[in-house]
Amino acid sequence: MKLQKEIEAIFFPDFVLDFKVTTQSINAIDLSIEALKESTDFLVAVGGDGTVNEVVNGYLQFQTTKIIPLGVIPLGRGNDLVKSLGIKNDLKLLYRSLSNSEFKNLDVGKLSFFDFPQKNLKSRYFINIADIGLGGLATQMVRTSPRFLGANWTYFWSILRSLWMYTAQDVVLSCSDWKYSGKIISICMANGRFFASGLAIAPSALLDDGKAEIVIVGKVGWLDFLRHLPQLRRGEKLQHREIKYLSASACQIDSLIPMPIDIDGEFVGYTPLSMKMLPQRIKIIVPRG
Repeated sequence: MKLQKEIEAIFFPDFVLDFKVTTQSINAIDLSIEALKESTDFLVAVGGDGTVNEVVNGYLQFQTTKIIPLGVIPLGRGNDLVKSLGIKNDLKLLYRSLSNSEFKNLDVGKLSFFDFPQKNLKSRYFINIADIGLGGLATQMVRTSPRFLGANWTYFWSILRSLWMYTAQDVVLSCSDWKYSGKIISICMANGRFFASGLAIAPSALLDDGKAEIVIVGKVGWLDFLRHLPQLRRGEKLQHREIKYLSASACQIDSLIPMPIDIDGEFVGYTPLSMKMLPQRIKIIVPRG
């Protein structure tokens, strides 16, 4: 593998390297737990937001008392988490950051939700963005789209198709100091600012403030999306009567019918759900400046 040789050329002999490759039957959660059992000092996710999410979940599920810094080599489609951190696909920069202990403590969100039959309660951590509604449908479309289209066009076309197909649903969102009820096509619980390959859905989100920016998207259509796309690209809050920006450290979402849940670009289950932010829960390798 070309990438493996490039990593070895830069990091060896200063670091002892062990490569673990995901397959259809073994994901990065299992491989991260395996590496932690082998007393690794660092975990580096090579891939997109979904791979990073699995490494984070493996680390938190293992429940080690040892603080293991996590690194990212962004090679996925969207790579949205790293856009909020200034992490680039630069092995020499990663080596420098690791050697100089350039770390940043980040919050993590935890969701509890159900599988489709509404029988089994499940839980999962997210590090960037979790959302209900349209995002789950768009994610399924992205996963089945050919890669030659490129990330930006794939996400753009998937969102447009989802807006055309998805029907707004009634929800009740409850937090400790505010409550919302009404029809929505999406609710985003954002730790990071970006999703869908660079759209700044949550311009005020901070990865280390102990809160999620809650973005409520009501009854909007594909024309609204096209009209406001430049603002989303520029990281501006949208002035629209059907879009609300709030924040919460924990919340509960109930819906009349089960709504799909997307976590860091992966479909995981259905509402109802509860969300809780865990402040400063993980340490990420982030270049200074």
